[in-house]
Amino acid sequence: MNRKSIAAALISAALAVGLTACSSDESPTAAPTSAPTTTNAASPFGTDEFIANRLRKSTTAIVEAVEERGGTPEQALAALLASQAETAWQSGLSMPPPADGIRDIYGWRFAYNIGADSSDAVRAATQTFMQNAAAVTLKPDDPVAYALAVQHADPRGYNEKEHFYKFGETAAGQYPKALEKAQAAYDELRDSK
Repeated sequence: MNRKSIAAALISAALAVGLTACSSDESPTAAPTSAPTTTNAASPFGTDEFIANRLRKSTTAIVEAVEERGGTPEQALAALLASQAETAWQSGLSMPPPADGIRDIYGWRFAYNIGADSSDAVRAATQTFMQNAAAVTLKPDDPVAYALAVQHADPRGYNEKEHFYKFGETAAGQYPKALEKAQAAYDELRDSK
């Protein structure tokens, strides 16, 4: 046997021992296999940082637009609720049939001369939401009923079949479901101020 053969045999033996040790389930030095925890798990914006930042930007624009008009926290919650129910806080979505074209953050056909997914578009749509809120006599104590009343007060005529970004969704199903997320978003945004 020459030196190269001995070295190759030793390397092979060391690798075999190392691989056997690594594959053993009884190794006392094995790292725990629990899943990593994240601090954003409870956030209404999710755990994906890119998407969460985008949703946080939209919801911040909603709350600020309501507050700039002198709106109440209940109205801000209703605006968050309506936009969560209709488009999951995303402006500029293409809606499924029978709707056509892209929609603003409240599910209406996009008609502003600005970038459809911009904060400016979210603010403009929220201004319209607040204009419609002025025509509603219902108090905002029940955010679900109030948000729907504001949507129905819009002079464009609320047609549920053309509003939701997922086919087959309804106001009766989506608005109550959006309340918890809207409240959590409002709380998170106001706590971070």
